[in-house]
Amino acid sequence: MTFKIVLSGVTGRIGKQVLDQALQNPTITSVIALSRRPLPDLARHAKVKVLVLDNFRDYSDNVIAELAGADGCIWCMTTTAGDPVLELEYPRAFANAIAPSLASHGKRFRYLHLSGAFVERDQKKSLWMKADARKTKGRGETQMIKVASESTHGGLWETIIARPGMVVQRTSYTGGVSMWLAGSSGSFIGSDGLALALIDAVMHGSDQLLLPAMLLRRGQELAKLQG
Repeated sequence: MTFKIVLSGVTGRIGKQVLDQALQNPTITSVIALSRRPLPDLARHAKVKVLVLDNFRDYSDNVIAELAGADGCIWCMTTTAGDPVLELEYPRAFANAIAPSLASHGKRFRYLHLSGAFVERDQKKSLWMKADARKTKGRGETQMIKVASESTHGGLWETIIARPGMVVQRTSYTGGVSMWLAGSSGSFIGSDGLALALIDAVMHGSDQLLLPAMLLRRGQELAKLQG
């Protein structure tokens, strides 16, 4: 089995960890990293291709050709601020660019959309904290779920939503204590375990909605297997 994966947000805190785990995974033979700028540190990795996009709303024919044949994508380009451009316009533009090529390759494509634990899809619900950001991210989730029902990809697109809790560095003192206090709730999750869980979901499939406790449990299981 070989796997070609597309990653966005690879310079962010979570995206960097996902990229690192993808590079260590022998089944992943090709990593397409979408970036705003060149990433010279990745030049030594034979299985990485960095695609520099000046505008994440616009995908050239050359970029689309590089994306063709991908098996999945982990979209890590997100922030807690709920920026509509990041949460809505950029992932929608990616779907518009790659979806038409899926039918010609005839294989399922899993798109994993990184979201957050307290995201709200109900746009009419009254919220007392960070309402705009949570609802904007909720609209992003709904938008990308609907892509799976569109006709452009011939029924080959699958959307997975991941809602991790607070992401911490498990090896740091603060991160370790936070995870110990939170127990199995998933309120806190190590970035390494989260990356393992995200990669596993996009490679092997999962529930459509991955909640904090589910991500924590799967990440811990995979870390044990990894040794």
